[in-house]
Amino acid sequence: MVQERKDAITGAFREAVFMNAGDANKLGLKAGDAVILKNESGEFHGRVYIAPIQPGNLQIHWPEGNVLLDKSKRSREGVPDYNAVVRLEVKDHG
Repeated sequence: MVQERKDAITGAFREAVFMNAGDANKLGLKAGDAVILKNESGEFHGRVYIAPIQPGNLQIHWPEGNVLLDKSKRSREGVPDYNAVVRLEVKDHG
């Protein structure tokens, strides 16, 4: 497995928060804006990366996204549930 600083397929850096263009527009965000994803398991600091994903969804790289996974939700084989509900916050620049 290769985990380069920049993904060769998408061109996104490891801190990318993949977001639908329409969702970003509704939230007043643009590519490169600093955001925080939070839930009861942890938080992830990243930057908006406009991508062709379904509206209402966000995606981040693995293993960086593990901080947002509920460690109690595992299959019988021990595989994590890679889905998480998060709150998106715009990072304060001040």
